[in-house]
Amino acid sequence: METSLTYLKTIYIRKFMKKIILCLLFSLSSLANIVSIYKTETKSFISYENFINELNDSGYIVLGEFHNFENIQTAQARIIKDKTLSSNSTESVQIMWEFINHTDQESINTKFNAFVNGRTNSVSFVSEIAGKQNISYAPIMEVAKEFNSAPIALNLPRELKKKVMEGGILAIDPKYIPAHHYVGGDQYRERFSNAMGGHMPPQSFEKYFLAQCLTDSVMSDIANKNELNLNFIIAGSFHTDFFDGTVSRLKEINSSKVTTLKITNNELFDSEFITGSEDFGSYADYIVITE
Repeated sequence: METSLTYLKTIYIRKFMKKIILCLLFSLSSLANIVSIYKTETKSFISYENFINELNDSGYIVLGEFHNFENIQTAQARIIKDKTLSSNSTESVQIMWEFINHTDQESINTKFNAFVNGRTNSVSFVSEIAGKQNISYAPIMEVAKEFNSAPIALNLPRELKKKVMEGGILAIDPKYIPAHHYVGGDQYRERFSNAMGGHMPPQSFEKYFLAQCLTDSVMSDIANKNELNLNFIIAGSFHTDFFDGTVSRLKEINSSKVTTLKITNNELFDSEFITGSEDFGSYADYIVITE
């Protein structure tokens, strides 16, 4: 009984904290659809202008996101555009995206040229390279068009991941396996298990975890090989939270500055994004909250 009461009390406190923080966020409301920005290093909210100025002018800015939310993708497009302009990187910027496969890069470039030359629009371009279900990313592709920078595909095709899950890492051509690939550590494994519900049979879990780690290795490898002056990585926040996954692997093979963002909205917001996790620490360098 005492355990149940403690649990209910914890849930109540978390909900109460969320309401308080959301009220504060609205009071600090910034431009466009970005409500507020929290800097985890100083444990303080900062203005959008200061945020853009503080972001590194070169290296990598990792936009850890929740997929397929128009307000989140619109915020990402704005951050990419404003930071690129403020750092004078319009001629040397890369926009890298988890949702597209690096084996399709040549085809993506051809479709991008048609988009840039006005033969198609951003919605059609996204539909062609990533599927109609992902048209919320059209604003980001509009920015890519403005800077004439074809999106860099970061991922590995599902059919190759499926082969790895069924037959192990040696089931695919070694050319698809980065030299720095490894299976993640205990904390990453624990978080992945929690995300999968914690009830998966061990053998099945290991297959999915291997595919997850291979994705991190591939994305960091492609990001490293395609580096320009300023590079934006758009990836699901599980790959980037707590400076782990894709982020930790990129830092191991590249000495450039890497700054991480966790981008959420009011619907998905959790007060822990601000306070940090008791077990894993800060989620990112900056927490960006949209409407």
